[in-house]
Amino acid sequence: AVVSTQSTGTGYWSLCAAVNRAMKVGIPVTDAEFMASATKEQVETIFRSDTEGKIPLLDERVKAINDAGKVLLERFFGSFSFCVMRADKDAQKLIDIIVDNFESYRDMCQYKDKTVSFLKRAQILVSDIWTCLDGKGLGEFKNINTITMFADYRVPQALVAFNVLQYSDELKNKLKSRERIAPGDDIECEIRGMSIYGCDQILERVEELAMEGGREIEVNAILVDYFLWEWARDNRPLVDELPFHRTRTVYY
Repeated sequence: AVVSTQSTGTGYWSLCAAVNRAMKVGIPVTDAEFMASATKEQVETIFRSDTEGKIPLLDERVKAINDAGKVLLERFFGSFSFCVMRADKDAQKLIDIIVDNFESYRDMCQYKDKTVSFLKRAQILVSDIWTCLDGKGLGEFKNINTITMFADYRVPQALVAFNVLQYSDELKNKLKSRERIAPGDDIECEIRGMSIYGCDQILERVEELAMEGGREIEVNAILVDYFLWEWARDNRPLVDELPFHRTRTVYY
């Protein structure tokens, strides 16, 4: 957890608070040259918790930051904005650019005899640009609705709470016992894959209800995900009746 001037943030919000805290004291965390050469000690200091907790997978995160900085310097003039401009307002093209150039975004697994691409962080990076820039300028994408929900920990919990997903007794027991599930395990792939399917079903139903009511609305999987993620965080006692899957990974 990281304490900001307004509140204590955990998870994603603690990341935001840590970045803002570093920038306020002059640490150039978003500068490609700094990223390329950042040491383990620097990264650990930047993302230190205000509680006794420590950032997990520190070595992997340092590598991801270093690699990203080097790629930006070598291929994109030190700025991610050139990646965005190269995509020419095409969300899927930007995802391809990200995945092709930045190793830590290659979120894929082998399920049975198929390679499955979730690309959670690549997709949420594009959606964050779209959201933060209100779909204008560098945030304008002609096909933003092709992005799926972002398969992680909290949204599956919300889908279970809303009875969109139903888990077997065997899986429930694994989750309640907080058994670790390895990255790429079939269980992890199924939870993430069915979460995408479940959100697509919600999206279809919302669109149907809007049409039946004669209403025109702008909705996509991104907004469905945002709602479910926020709802899960705001209703932790309810969703935590069934713990989220314990998979330690850099991909989400």
